[in-house]
Amino acid sequence: MERVNFNPEWYGVQAKVLSRSERQMVVDYGCNGRGIVKNYSLFEGIQLCFLDFETDESMRAQKFNPDILQITHCQTGRYECEFANHTVAYLPTGYFSVATTAHLPTSFSFPLGKYYGVSLVIDRQALSDEIRRMMRTIPIDLDKIGTTLGLETQWYVSDTPPQLRHLFSELYTAIQTEPVGYFKVKAIELLYHMDQLTQISGCDSKYFDKKQIQATKAIREYLISHLDEKVPLEQLAKEAHLNLSVFHLVFSHIYGDTPYAYLKKYKMNLAAQWLSENKMKIGDIALELGYSNASKFAKAFQSVYGMLPKDYRKNR
Repeated sequence: MERVNFNPEWYGVQAKVLSRSERQMVVDYGCNGRGIVKNYSLFEGIQLCFLDFETDESMRAQKFNPDILQITHCQTGRYECEFANHTVAYLPTGYFSVATTAHLPTSFSFPLGKYYGVSLVIDRQALSDEIRRMMRTIPIDLDKIGTTLGLETQWYVSDTPPQLRHLFSELYTAIQTEPVGYFKVKAIELLYHMDQLTQISGCDSKYFDKKQIQATKAIREYLISHLDEKVPLEQLAKEAHLNLSVFHLVFSHIYGDTPYAYLKKYKMNLAAQWLSENKMKIGDIALELGYSNASKFAKAFQSVYGMLPKDYRKNR
């Protein structure tokens, strides 16, 4: 069985191996919070990686070999990638991407503070003649995968179609129970679908200027640090030299929600935490979150959690 190799250039000097066996290698990425990578070596030159991150840190992408093909699926959270030309794009929950070394990100982060996903990484220079012959009998041409997607100039992103959604779901379910042979079969199945993929079946990736991203994130930071205030978004966008419609578009791509929907969920999640701690009166929580009317706060909380604040506290 192919042993998993630890390549420090792929992770950075801060990373360390937590456990290692013939089946898998578990690496702590070394970031603030949690950053765990479970790595399976399937074939010579082909690895499957499960990424489990809970961090606000932005990380530099490490050095990769010159002919990498990477297929990534986001199950939970949101994956932000900055590229060499200082544009930024996103992989949302339920989407998958295909990229080559030419368009892998130079840095990445998780704007929702969490990410769980899987990546199939093919180092085409490291593939043996035996693996190539085996793939061709299926048939899968590992050298031509992605040639119809324009990967030399872009990061291909698409909503996951039903057959691939089912396949990725099987991968996530199998991580605790199945042997490495199971992942080999699923990897071949995934590569078969990728070989059939054309640009027509995908969607255009949206790229944003890094300055727009930074300005939008600064507005979000201001909003969550002034939860008891009502500040017009138009004023904040104008001060940041952003058109209001552009701000809404960029915000929704970073955080997956409109500013108001995001802020409401953020406030109610904070309220749920305070209700669980049982240290504050419900009326005081409402005021802290900018609700002068306790009934409006209760209605907002119920729309997110399905119950009134008093019932949430009682259940906790």
